[in-house]
Amino acid sequence: MRLRLDFTQRINIHALMGQQRCNVDDIRAYWRLQDQIQLTKEEEKAINYQVIPAQNGMPQQATWNLNGHASSEYTFSAEDYDRIRKVVKEWQPGFLATGDRLWLEPLLAQFDGNEEKEKKKASAAN
Repeated sequence: MRLRLDFTQRINIHALMGQQRCNVDDIRAYWRLQDQIQLTKEEEKAINYQVIPAQNGMPQQATWNLNGHASSEYTFSAEDYDRIRKVVKEWQPGFLATGDRLWLEPLLAQFDGNEEKEKKKASAAN
């Protein structure tokens, strides 16, 4: 399964996977996926990616510039694709309607489009 991910989507999916509580095998799968989509040092520099240390009881915060960089296509096994889809769609703390729309809406459209393709493929096989 393929996903086209921009820097913001990669950063946010990486962060969501890092917040999962699960068994050791699932943790290893998340680590592998995080390694696959993690920004390179060159990419971090291109978007001025920074992690601001925790201050005054506030957690550390990542910041970066939205420079309109092109997205990259990633190919995932069906199992890994489902893992990514699940971590996004079932994120318990929820998302911000405005703040997360920029990266989340195009990602959800890809999930929906891929699910529709799979349904059509399954019905054609029957």
